[in-house]
Amino acid sequence: MRTIKLIVLGFLAVMLVLLGVANMAAVDLHLLPPALVGERYSLTGVPLAVVVLASILLGVFVGQIREWFRERRHRATAAEKRREIAELRDEIAELRQKLGDEDDKLPRLPAA
Repeated sequence: MRTIKLIVLGFLAVMLVLLGVANMAAVDLHLLPPALVGERYSLTGVPLAVVVLASILLGVFVGQIREWFRERRHRATAAEKRREIAELRDEIAELRQKLGDEDDKLPRLPAA
């Protein structure tokens, strides 16, 4: 599985390099139309490959943040379950101590 992952990542890296080399033409970026605000919000002479790769990276970053917020509910539930398990283990230890029998002579089954 790791080999397949490395092959796919290598292929993507080669494709990104080829994309960058093939698209080195300079382009102008305008945040707002120049007719409205002039050249104040413009970048001139930026390689097209930089624009494409920056767009991809921005999309991945925004997607990761969105996913992190979406999974917040699951992380909260997992933390709550961990606290509950810790409380139950403490309660079991407390009850065993009250009984005075550390070895309760119950069969020990392996956890599945």
